[in-house]
Amino acid sequence: MTWFARVFAHHPFIVLTAMTVFSLTCLLISFTTIRPPNFKEPQLGFETRGTEISQRLTAWENLREAVQQSGSLTVSPPKENPMPVNVSNTKGTESGKIFGFVSSSNDSLILDSESSKNKDSASSDNEDERWETLISRLDSDPGSEHHNHDHKSDREFFCDDPATDYGRIVISGRNSQINLFTLPSLLDVCKLQSLITSPDIYKSISATTSKEQRLCRPWSLPNYVTLLANKTSCFNITEEDIKRTKNMLEYCRHYYKDLSCINWKPEDVHNACEKCRHMFDMIQYILDYEYLNETQSLKNALILLPIARSTAALPYFHVLERMDLKMGSIEVTGIDFGLKNALFDELLLADTKLIAAGGAIVILCMWIYTGSLFITLMTMVAIAFSLAVAYFMYVLILEINFFPFMNLLAVVVAVGIGGDTSLMMYKIWTSSKKGNEALKSVTGLVQCLHSHSTISLFVTSFTTAVAFYSSYISNITAICCFSVFAGTAVLSNLVVMMGWFPATLVINESLPKCQLKLRKPAKPKNTRHNKRHSAPPVTSPPVIKKRDRISRFLIAAIIDYPKLWVMLLTPPILMTPYILFVRPGLRLPDTPDLQLFASDHLFEQYDNIYKHRFWFDRIEKLDGWPDPMLELPLRFVWGVLPVDNGDYNDPASRGTLQFDRSFDIASRDSQVWLISFCTKLRAQPFFKPTSGPLLSNCFLENFIDWMKRKCDDPIDKLSRAPCCESARFPFPRKVFSTCLALAANSLYNTPAQLIASEVAGPKFARKTRSGIPKVKALVVEYNSNYSYSTSFFKMDTFYKQVETWSRREMASAPAGMRNGWFISHLSLYDVQQSLAKDTITAILISTIASLIVVCLATRDLLLSFAASITVASIILVTIALLVLFGWKLNIIEAVAVSLAIGLAVDFSIHYVVNYRVAPDNCTRVEAVIYSLSMMSGPTAMAAITTAATGVLMSPSSVLAYRQIGIFLILLMVVSWVYATFFLMSLLTLFGPNVTRYRVTDRNKNNGSDDIDGRTKPGSSTSGNTPVTIEQHELIGVNPQTEGRRAADHSPSAASATTILHDDECENPAPP
Repeated sequence: MTWFARVFAHHPFIVLTAMTVFSLTCLLISFTTIRPPNFKEPQLGFETRGTEISQRLTAWENLREAVQQSGSLTVSPPKENPMPVNVSNTKGTESGKIFGFVSSSNDSLILDSESSKNKDSASSDNEDERWETLISRLDSDPGSEHHNHDHKSDREFFCDDPATDYGRIVISGRNSQINLFTLPSLLDVCKLQSLITSPDIYKSISATTSKEQRLCRPWSLPNYVTLLANKTSCFNITEEDIKRTKNMLEYCRHYYKDLSCINWKPEDVHNACEKCRHMFDMIQYILDYEYLNETQSLKNALILLPIARSTAALPYFHVLERMDLKMGSIEVTGIDFGLKNALFDELLLADTKLIAAGGAIVILCMWIYTGSLFITLMTMVAIAFSLAVAYFMYVLILEINFFPFMNLLAVVVAVGIGGDTSLMMYKIWTSSKKGNEALKSVTGLVQCLHSHSTISLFVTSFTTAVAFYSSYISNITAICCFSVFAGTAVLSNLVVMMGWFPATLVINESLPKCQLKLRKPAKPKNTRHNKRHSAPPVTSPPVIKKRDRISRFLIAAIIDYPKLWVMLLTPPILMTPYILFVRPGLRLPDTPDLQLFASDHLFEQYDNIYKHRFWFDRIEKLDGWPDPMLELPLRFVWGVLPVDNGDYNDPASRGTLQFDRSFDIASRDSQVWLISFCTKLRAQPFFKPTSGPLLSNCFLENFIDWMKRKCDDPIDKLSRAPCCESARFPFPRKVFSTCLALAANSLYNTPAQLIASEVAGPKFARKTRSGIPKVKALVVEYNSNYSYSTSFFKMDTFYKQVETWSRREMASAPAGMRNGWFISHLSLYDVQQSLAKDTITAILISTIASLIVVCLATRDLLLSFAASITVASIILVTIALLVLFGWKLNIIEAVAVSLAIGLAVDFSIHYVVNYRVAPDNCTRVEAVIYSLSMMSGPTAMAAITTAATGVLMSPSSVLAYRQIGIFLILLMVVSWVYATFFLMSLLTLFGPNVTRYRVTDRNKNNGSDDIDGRTKPGSSTSGNTPVTIEQHELIGVNPQTEGRRAADHSPSAASATTILHDDECENPAPP
């Protein structure tokens, strides 16, 4: 390696230039040949791929796409009629309403509504009488201005009917005692409403009337009270107006609740439904669902602004952020403008200034530690180059097209690992200069640096990279991509640092340096000893003096009280199983949506708290309404293989539909078995009976009934053979294929309400060689009696119960039906299951990997076992602390765990490797002192800089930045404390000696010493002689001092060994 050292020593600028050109070339190629990443859809990749359920979900979505107009399948051959629109999916953005404008999403509701309508018509006179009585009673109140309840001008008051497409602002009381349905509160809402509609940017995006081009009024509670009172301004409403509105709501809410007005006709002006339609709008959109149901006090109300929920409202939202959204007793507590992803994309880039500030802190800390701004800045350049090389490897070598925003956290990894690496190499360099008096050239220093840093850097980097790569076993795309990029960044950092930093140190030696004046050495009490082992004391800067005192104290605390540290740090490790699995327990995510901002952000407040507090958002979650979107569907699919043949690392790559060539529904055995399957399915405890005729549930039963028709058409006098009563079940193959196509075509010409699902039933190939329609896929669908839940345990019970029964039935099916599979709304359940399983697996893999790598590097099982125990303890204690802070194991938290697995390895491996490379003939105590003297400073500084980055990231509005910031602080504290105090204490008590014979010699020479080679803290053959030995660092990097080390076998030398102070200014060494 001498030639290698000579290249760095004599040509450092050529080395730096070559590495700069290489790194910049990687960066330019990456950004010119591949589209730069964008984060406009931050939730991409936060889903499972490759699991059994995810493959079924992907195949199901591909099947749904295949039956669209441009797909390869059709539901109604031979005419290829367009797919009917399923009523259950018509509750779109335009409606959200169930009254007046959109029919019900539930088939049984439509059938039931006819009877309600007849009942309502039969009693319409009575209802009109009740309505007039109510109005008359209200008009007779003293001071009432509502003498003519005529709302013909409501279109002039509001531009349009409220809808879910408009921007939403939630208003709440500033304390729990506030009732919004009082005059003072409504006046405050009116004032706040005027405030938020006053900015010019609002006027530019607000809807206007078609004729006068005046701004449309917001749909709000005070404005509805104003409309019902026939007034022009909400500032003029009175107590009587509010009382009248409340009475009207009380009267109309019964019609809303029992769905009597679900199919009302607007032309029927005398119907109570027409008279209540403003009340319905208020109940549906404006009022909290608990009002008039569970409480008479209104706690939350919604303001619908006449602005589109789109990115056009982003500048307006920024204006609102700068405003004080409080007015009297009320305040704005939630906002939904439909621009959550756009704002996230904007803040993700804006908050990079926090990471930049963290980088500035890292530079400052390293500058203080090294005393060289040049070394510090070159370290930052090396970190940037390592990221450039890692990105090049990621997108061009590994060909991963998807770059999730979580990959940006690899910057934190690079800063932490790169800073740690540079500090460790700087420590070895300065120690080499102090201890290598026989080496007169920079070549010798470079060779010494490489020989002593290579093994340590390789082991730590490789182990850390393996720890990151272990998270690749996750089935969640974002976590896989992060693990690959972070692991690659660690390896890139190793390659760049091994070339960049030695050249930097060589150049730094030739730069001008300060020459500190030496003070006169104090006369030592043991002159002979100091002549042999001590360097003259020099005047050190105050920072270095303080650091030296801390280092001495640290070593003394560990060496003198190892049992105390083990006793203090073991209980938290033992408590982690209880915290993680019992109480409070590691909770899984309870929402299908990824939280992007901090919990107190107005967008997250709306999504997490207020989204389902208004009826238009709760329609799909009503417990008392038979909504088909509420129950979990039972879907059984044949003819399509549950395969996801897309790229698992690319959310946009979903693969293609794979047909099951063995599928054969036309065989007689398959027909008989399918009838039996449907019969057994309806007898299962998880099946929910469906009211009304739903033709496509188990299509074969309806097909059999359809085949019972007369063979001669009594009207057209045409023969229907063979698709008539002459055919007997099970039908011959040709009869089945021909007649099923005709029956399917007839089915999709029936009213859409009778079709339960747009995908259920047989699916035909659009083109066949024989001309006879062929069934390529089959779906049987019913509703279960399980409701959709975010609870993992409820969904787990549902899935396992249905899946177990389904597998048992498929096993007994004929060959043509044996590959069927079950699917439902299981995406969140699959994410929860993957997070719980993959996180534990990744921790186990990283722990085992660290054990293997350290064992191979140190060739000592005891050292490897101690390091692995420490790494696992750091990970578990960190996760337990996060659980106590209320964290749930969601995607971001899983990435944090992956980060913990990678960074937790670093400090422990550094200590263990330096313990192993301690000078020959060292006892365990001397080896611990050597390891601490070499690594306590660099690891402490690396922990401080990384934690400082976490502190600066904590104020971010982006939840990922904030959580990772908090996580880094915890991880660095836990990692450094356990690596320094727990691991080093374990090695002090139970660590191996560097050589076996050293223990024997010590026992022979001094029988009073501890048998394990450790002397008593106070023992010394020299009495009270103060020793200033620097031998451990000097010997560790200078083989020529081995002979002198062997001459000193006294126990006092081991007990009095201290850390080397290597930060004094040095004269430049000639290259």
